[in-house]
Order: sequence, then C-alpha cells, then structure tokens
Amino acid sequence: MASLVFVTEMKADRTQRTVPTTVEPRYVRSCTEGMRVVYALVFVVAGCAPAGASVVGSPFVCAPTIARMTPPAVAVEFFANGSSQPEQARKYLRTKANWFGNDAMWVILPEQGEIVGRLDDKIAPYRIKAGQVTYEARRLDGTGAVAKTRIGPAGYGDIGFQAGGPAFPATGCWEVTYLLSGNDPLRFVVRVR
Repeated sequence: MASLVFVTEMKADRTQRTVPTTVEPRYVRSCTEGMRVVYALVFVVAGCAPAGASVVGSPFVCAPTIARMTPPAVAVEFFANGSSQPEQARKYLRTKANWFGNDAMWVILPEQGEIVGRLDDKIAPYRIKAGQVTYEARRLDGTGAVAKTRIGPAGYGDIGFQAGGPAFPATGCWEVTYLLSGNDPLRFVVRVR
C-alpha cells in the first residue's frame, strides 16, 4: 500500500507549492532506517563523552604544568641569596626556572614537570601574602588522592619562604592544589615516576 506524503516543489517562476504525492512503502521504510543510522551516528560522535573527556580506549596523556612565569623579584632574590653561587642562581631563576604563581604565592616546579625516582619533592612555596600553606592532590590517570596536608614545619613565619612540598602515595599524573589559609588556590600538574 502506498503512503501519502507532501512534497514542496519549486516552480520555474521561483514560487513554491506543496503537493500531495504517493510513495511506495519500501522507500519510506528505507528512508526511516537511513535516518535512524544518521541519528545514531550523531549521538555517538557528539553525545557520548562530555567536552574535553577522553574516549574509552584512548591513552591518557599527562600534561604537567610548564609555565615559566615571571615571579616577583623578592622571590628570585630569596632563592638566589640562599645559594652558594648567587649570581649563577639568579641567572637561572630569571631565565630557566619553571616558576608558577598567583597573587598569594609562587613555586618553582620541576623543569619538565616530572618528579623522577621518588614520591615527594620540595616544591616550596614563597608566600607573598600572610598565611599557612596546605596542599591536596588528586590523581588524574587513576584512583588516588591526598587529603589536605600542611606544608612543612612551623617556624617559618606567616610570609615568605615555607619549607616543604607534596608527597604522593603512588606514581602517576597528579593535580596538586596549594592553598594559603584555605584561599588563593594555586593548582598545577606534575608527573611522578
């Protein structure tokens, strides 16, 4: 039995008219099935994973923070003056160090963003504002987390250098968040291997 459908025709004088016509059932069925395939493909391509998420089966790529920002001069001078060769240290700190920071604190991250051969590192914050530094971390390439932990021992005052750094329970790709008195998050990624 033929199906009745409406088709819009374009006439020679550029006017349109809609006319009824009949179509054999096998054409209607194949068109409907074809549209199902198109809708399924659109769903698979656009709707399976949220924007930015990895597709199942694709390898995770850890992207450590390589920022090389320009730190405040007071931080550079503190670290340079603590060196046995302050001029060489100052040059390195100004031109090659992987500085990362915000209005509250600054850190020197590993040059290539990797901590190799150990599960902790001295990524000591230099505080521009007063407060105590804590950190927390979550593993990006697997399960694991580090609960909020205070960085370093007491005795460094409320501003400037604070000794210490994060420790991790396992190797992997870690997002670390430093907080200054619970505020001013400084978030970075390191690969621990």
